[in-house]
Amino acid sequence: MTLVVGRVDSDIGFLVADTLLTFDYDLRGIRRLINNESHALKIQILNPDTAIAFAGDAAKALGLIRTLHAELKEDPTTRVSERLFELSTQLHDYKRRTLADFEFLVLQLTQEGRKLAHVTSEAFRYCERAYIGDQAEYQRMLELRRPYCSPKTRHVQQPDGTFREEPLVESEGQIEFTELSVALEDLTRLRRRESTVGAISGCVTRVCDAWPSRKLEYLQSGEASTSPWEGKSGFTVLASNTDVRGIGIYYRSGQMGFLFIVGDCQYCRRIDAETLGIFIEMAKTTYELDLTGVGFNC
Repeated sequence: MTLVVGRVDSDIGFLVADTLLTFDYDLRGIRRLINNESHALKIQILNPDTAIAFAGDAAKALGLIRTLHAELKEDPTTRVSERLFELSTQLHDYKRRTLADFEFLVLQLTQEGRKLAHVTSEAFRYCERAYIGDQAEYQRMLELRRPYCSPKTRHVQQPDGTFREEPLVESEGQIEFTELSVALEDLTRLRRRESTVGAISGCVTRVCDAWPSRKLEYLQSGEASTSPWEGKSGFTVLASNTDVRGIGIYYRSGQMGFLFIVGDCQYCRRIDAETLGIFIEMAKTTYELDLTGVGFNC
């Protein structure tokens, strides 16, 4: 199952997705929630201006995305939504009237502005808001959505290391991005024992045209223990937004993490590493991921 939501307007373009594909069971019926077959990167940033999210048959959908990724490198002027629709129709069996079991959301930054397209093997359309995946879970997510009251100020670090406080004014689209991200995180935690939507530790994938680059980026997050009796626990979601793109999730107490890499032949990869620094270095030397994000002070 899958759930991906997206929106585009003059202020922001974003996609938020879960990561769950399937559950595996051992002979005693115990769910193995995390392995190379059960979670995947459902939003693939192909370049700083193009991101594609998928729902449905992961192998077929990612195959089409990899084909389009290669074509886009050869010809940056490729009309992405139109070409993805064309590739999708080639897998549609009209004779047997069999629908292709996948669909896409395409988020693009163009010279004309931000665009969001919903693409299937039947048609594609541009829209302001859209979701793909499980309709029932989408409704449950909306029920979990709560109003977000943003901070009134923010602190911006200066070149000399000091911070400057300035007013923070968030647009309606930015607030919706936060509300939907939190609602989807809550949904994945509530549904963690069911084969519906899901994400490792609630770490949903979030993509938007980030500040200050104004290009499409994977966003980072982190959580750490705050009391002595919790021990040194927590996790950090790291992002690589240059060259080879993707996400890394590292678990401090488990001394291990997972890599989700754009265009990878594996859905996710596990890395055992004693420290976050070793995890980041292994991702760089082995997979050319330049991971950055929240660290641990001790």
